[in-house]
Amino acid sequence: MRETGKKTLIIAGTITSVCMAFPSISAVADGYKVFAVVDASGTYSKMAQEITLARIVQAGVVPMDTAAVASELQQSWNRPDAQQWAEVYTQIFPAYRLLIESYLKAQDVEKNHEVLDSTR
Repeated sequence: MRETGKKTLIIAGTITSVCMAFPSISAVADGYKVFAVVDASGTYSKMAQEITLARIVQAGVVPMDTAAVASELQQSWNRPDAQQWAEVYTQIFPAYRLLIESYLKAQDVEKNHEVLDSTR
């Protein structure tokens, strides 16, 4: 990691309290900005997750979920690969496909100058 010169890490782990927490806390101590992907890390109890979250936050780690990570990486819908990002979100939230379908239909209506039922 040091050789890349990058100072921001995104970390997830098999077990939240060990595989995610230990490297996250160590990386913050080494001067990295760390985002821990909580929903991509597993645990054996709700209490273990809550204790671990309190611990990593106190150490300076920023907890996030998978959708937030994707949004941070995407940054904007105004990009040539927006449709690929939409597909990513449908993998995270299967119901997101409904929003994408609605948006694409609205774009099609606009492009084809269709008259909406509400304006007839």
